[in-house]
Amino acid sequence: MFEILNKRELHRYDQYMEHSSETPFYRAVDAASLGRSISDARKEASMTQQQLAERLGVTRGTIVRLEHGEPVSTVVAMKAIRAVGRDVALVPRFAKLQVKQ
Repeated sequence: MFEILNKRELHRYDQYMEHSSETPFYRAVDAASLGRSISDARKEASMTQQQLAERLGVTRGTIVRLEHGEPVSTVVAMKAIRAVGRDVALVPRFAKLQVKQ
């Protein structure tokens, strides 16, 4: 189980990303970083782009666009995140985030 603590501080958000290296945690702030995170998670899951595409019922080209930060539907992006074994957490930009197991 994970516990997320929100502590208000007025500093740059990325200075406060605290989590153990064992926690599968990615930070995405735009389409490009989301795509890289999905690509990394897909590779960690030993899944090819074609396998992910088949699982989602889309073309491999859609996965390529997603991983390059190009426009795809939000539904496809969310399904891809789940298919590679990840979840999404929305965190306020200036929150101090601590992920504990």
